Amino acid sequence: MEAFFGQVGALLGGVFNLTQAGFDGVNQVMGLLIAVVAALIMPTWNRLWATALGAALVHHLINAVRPMLDGGAFALPPLLTLSFWMATLALFLGYAVVIAVFFFIKSLLTGRKHSPAH
Repeated sequence: MEAFFGQVGALLGGVFNLTQAGFDGVNQVMGLLIAVVAALIMPTWNRLWATALGAALVHHLINAVRPMLDGGAFALPPLLTLSFWMATLALFLGYAVVIAVFFFIKSLLTGRKHSPAH
């Protein structure tokens, strides 16, 4: 039983470290702007996961297009590598945390109850 709890603890520690890395990636000007816009357009709490996924995809899209603005060529990210997908998961978790905080502040400021969509 101790081995099971050790494995669960290691899994939770890994998820926490991944979330922290994603939060560090979001905690830049571009990431914060994406998170603010995402929180403003998010209608309810039950759309948090979809909104965070969309924000992570927008983040990757901006990073792919930005070199073209400097005169460089368009280059796809390395979609077939594990490191790309781990970075995407980290961004997703980081955006989920930041968007949740911004949406909470938005709901406090607007004073509306954001009930789940029916």
